[in-house]
Amino acid sequence: MRELLRRIHEEYGIDIKDESDMSSAWKLVEILENKGWVIYIITGRGRKQVDAWHPNFGSLFAQFGENPGFSSILEGICNVALLVRELEKRGVV
Repeated sequence: MRELLRRIHEEYGIDIKDESDMSSAWKLVEILENKGWVIYIITGRGRKQVDAWHPNFGSLFAQFGENPGFSSILEGICNVALLVRELEKRGVV
């Protein structure tokens, strides 16, 4: 998890203290939303899913039939944000 949070700081300049720091993680959701992404968060007993959809790309996971499950919602938000950053670097979106 530390590596993930370090990468978020490098890519987005957001310091997430630990897995309970959802207010900081939510800043990532707002950044993605402002870039035109729709963020899907599904949580339930034994189910933590985060996916994102953009009109110029489609969904990060669902369009490929993948189940975007994570150990926590915060982990999912961070991973989705990093995947979006990779797509931006490649000029995909």
